[in-house]
Amino acid sequence: MSGVSRRSFVGGALAGAFIGIPARAAPVGRDEVLRLGDGREVPVRIWTPAGRTRSLIAFSHGANSRPDKYDRLSERLAAAGHQVVAPLHVDSPDHRDAGKFARPAQIAMRIADMRGIFAAYGGALPQIAAGHSYGAMIAQMIGGAGPTTPEAGVKAVMAWSPPGAYAPMQIEAAMWKTLARPQLVITGTADLLPGMAPSWDVHRTSFDVAPGPAAMFVGEGVDHYFGNLICRPERQVAPQTAQFDDAVAVSLAFLDRLLAGRSLRPLRRRRRPGQSWVEVKG
Repeated sequence: MSGVSRRSFVGGALAGAFIGIPARAAPVGRDEVLRLGDGREVPVRIWTPAGRTRSLIAFSHGANSRPDKYDRLSERLAAAGHQVVAPLHVDSPDHRDAGKFARPAQIAMRIADMRGIFAAYGGALPQIAAGHSYGAMIAQMIGGAGPTTPEAGVKAVMAWSPPGAYAPMQIEAAMWKTLARPQLVITGTADLLPGMAPSWDVHRTSFDVAPGPAAMFVGEGVDHYFGNLICRPERQVAPQTAQFDDAVAVSLAFLDRLLAGRSLRPLRRRRRPGQSWVEVKG
């Protein structure tokens, strides 16, 4: 996408383009506005590593959420050397144009947001498409699932709680047959959603259907939000901190092996009663 531009904010104050500012001791989130080639403005939240940047991760939030509700995850990824740029999609209730577009247009705009991020921030960095729930499906589409052409610079997909087949939204399992990038799926044995996911294993559909290579982390007792750690921090439930830390560790190991061109097989962890596990294929 050509013609993208951006302006930066910290704490709501205009701060320029951050060119030449020394690296901080730890990653700090900031907000920018990305202007796409068609003139549409996309608010983005950015976490930049303090040291060398190893990859660019474009992260698509879940339905009815927003990027800062994933700060706990983004900060951890940035601390490990991965720049995270997360757009506020037009279907978020916090977007100024919320409610103006039907779902097909929302999906197209989500994909355009992600592609705009790769164009504006990617440079020579390895590019990763990531997301949670609805955003996980968008990340998979960026990787070639469904009718979407895979983004050329994208090396892999990280899909946290992706949906399975769901007729009311016209999501069919066959869409993942064309996923053309290695992927990591994150889910849990309590990852249930009324109507969409009556059992947790709905979320493994893309892992089973896509050709691979792929890995899948299944957190024992993990729900759709790791308690209240991602997407819904306002939930009055206990955080699933240990399982979240485990999922992040697997995510970072996945990225390490992917960027080094190494097999995902060592990520495999046998299923044992009461414990999280990792499946690998391809």
